[in-house]
This record gives sequence, C-alpha cells and structure tokens, in this order.
Amino acid sequence: MSYRCYLLLRLASLGMWSLLSLSVVAQTAAPAAVQMEVYKPLQAAQEALKISQPQQALTLAKEALSVSKITPYETYLVQRTLAVAALAAKDFDQATASLEVLLLQPGLSAAEQRPLLESLMHASQQKNDSAGLVKWARRYLGDGGTNPSVRPALIQTLSLLNAHQDVIQEMLFKMKLDAAAGQNATEGELRLLAVSYREVKDSAGYEATLHQLLALYPSKAYWAEAIGRQLSLAQTNTRFDLDVYRLSEETGILEDAETYIMMAELALKAGLPADAQRVMEHGFQIGLLGKGSQASAHARWRQLAANQLTEDDKLMASLEKSAQNSNDWVGLGDVWLSKQQWAQASAMYAKALAAGPVRRVAEVYLHQAIALFKAGDAVASRTLLAKVSDDKTAMAVANLWRIRTLAPSK
Repeated sequence: MSYRCYLLLRLASLGMWSLLSLSVVAQTAAPAAVQMEVYKPLQAAQEALKISQPQQALTLAKEALSVSKITPYETYLVQRTLAVAALAAKDFDQATASLEVLLLQPGLSAAEQRPLLESLMHASQQKNDSAGLVKWARRYLGDGGTNPSVRPALIQTLSLLNAHQDVIQEMLFKMKLDAAAGQNATEGELRLLAVSYREVKDSAGYEATLHQLLALYPSKAYWAEAIGRQLSLAQTNTRFDLDVYRLSEETGILEDAETYIMMAELALKAGLPADAQRVMEHGFQIGLLGKGSQASAHARWRQLAANQLTEDDKLMASLEKSAQNSNDWVGLGDVWLSKQQWAQASAMYAKALAAGPVRRVAEVYLHQAIALFKAGDAVASRTLLAKVSDDKTAMAVANLWRIRTLAPSK
C-alpha cells in the first residue's frame, strides 16, 4: 500500500476554519477590537476565499499581517485566515507556519488543538516532511486524538524513515487496540512489522508476524517462506521433515522437481511408499517430472515407489491381523495416513493412544491431528495439536499445521 493511500486524513477543519474566521471578522465592527488597517484586508481576504481565490486571499491576509503595531488578537485572526488560504492554495510551507503559530495560542483545549494537528499532518505529508508528520502525529495521539487514519500514517512514515524499532513499538500498541476492538491488523501493516523485525534481526518476532500473515492472509508466498524457514533450520528432528513436505503438498507449494523427489525420497526412507507414489505420479501428470536430463532418474524413483507400494499392499492384511500393541497400531496408522485414508488412520492412532504407552507420542498426536483435519474436523485437530510437546521440531511443525487448520480445507 502506498504512502498516500495510508494517509487518508479527514481535514474537516479546513471548512470549519473558514466559517469561524468569517464569523469572527463579520462581528468585528468596532475599531477598538480590530484596527481598520487590519480589518479591511482581512475582510477582503475572507471574501476572496468565498469565491475560491485562495492566492488573492493569501496576499490580502499577508497585507493585514504586515500592519504595524498589530495586536496579538489581530495576529491570531489573520493567522487563521492565512492557514485556511494557504491550505486551499496548496502553499504548505505557509500553512505549516500559520498552523504552528495558532497551536501556540494560550488556553487551547486538546479538542481545539486536534483539528490544527490534523491539518499540520496533512501539510507535512503534502510537502514530504516525514519528520514533521511523525512529530505532529505523535502529539495528536498523545493528546487523545481518535482519527483512525493517524496511527497507520505514523507507522508507514516511520517505516519510510527506517525507524524500525519505532515501527515495532507502534505496531504492537496498535495491535493491542485492534484486538480490544475485535479487529485485526491489515496485511500491509503486518508486512511492515515483518520488515522491521527483519531489519533489526529479530528472528522470533519476524517468524511470529509471518505466522500471523499466514493465519489472516494465507498465500502460497507466505507458506513457501514459512515452510522453507522450517526446513532450513539447523539441529532439527528430521523425523518431521516428511510432515513438513506433506504441508507443502497441502498448501500447493510443491512446485519444482527437486521438492517432489525430496518428498518421495523421505517417504520411501520412512517405509511409506504411498506418499512417494502419489507425489511422483502427480509430478509426472503435471509434466514437472520425466523431462530433461533427470528424466531417467525420475522414472527410476517412480518405479521404485510403485514396486514398494505393491509389496506393502500385499502385506497390509497380515499386518492388521498381527497388530497387538500400541506401537503396532501406530505403524498401521502411519500407513493409512500415507494412503490418505483419514478415518482409518485416526482410528488406529486413537486405539494406540488409548492402549498406551507409545513411542514418540508427539509424533502420534501430530499425525492423528493431520488425519482429523483432512477428515474435516479442524476443531478436534487443533485440540490434538495443542498436546504436541517435548520435541521442539514437533511443536514447530504442529504450529504450522495449526495455522493451516484455521483456513478452509481444500
């Protein structure tokens, strides 16, 4: 989102000021209140504003301001008119100068200052004065201003200034306000936050923000980054790599031959040829595999997966009959999971957990959660994913699958 799109400040004060200035001058008939030398050009300036001649109004207001021995009250009236005329004439340097004078007037309440501050923010934006916009926006918010466009404008401007720690601080505060109001940060705001975390080398903050983007605004690009980060981590439990690749398949980011072959290889090593056979066949079907210099290698992997699956299918009935303990049922659950027979897989895992104890219980919870999600029960899936503990890699992978359960299943 562009800078200008962010800064949608409502400057209702412009029209309001014109009316106030006109009414004050019209009621000032006594020379004791306003000198005639000031009154005449000021009144003419107001008439020029009425007929949309802001440049003429500026000239006349400056003439009034140049009167010798002008009083503070007269200066105040002239500066009001100067500010309105300058904003209308797009003379933002003059508008800023006049608005700053007005802001210094004693006795102004916070409510009276807010329209002045909004106009100062507008003028700062128009003349690309980022530091000025930050200054006035912070004062506006500090004084209790409620224009919903101001904080996003402040955050965007801080990002342009590379003030990344300030962006993080302002975004976290805004997100608390949003949560209290039952709202979410926009995708653009979360992207700014992610950039700032990356710039200050806060990996945990960046990953948390990426996960928020995935949950609220899922896309292939975000999934590719999150999954790529998980696979690139050092010192992880590689037993869960296949579950990460399954998530890649689930989110549609298996997009190159290397990842197809890697998933197939992992599945075969795990003794789960159904996963390997499925992914290889899909790769050939879409024309990604079986071409180029690696065509023969792809064909060998395809045949190996098919052969192993045939052998496993022959043994499946006897394995089911001979299963006697929780770990046997976990093994059967893994086979059914690889075949994408979700109900059968979930039933085997449930039976194993009920009989207990099982080896690698975190892995069993994760796999049953995947089966439940794919069977259409996202709520039950999240309940099990919350039980995954003890293994950091398992917990990280479970969290990615939890995020996936928040979106509609394919």
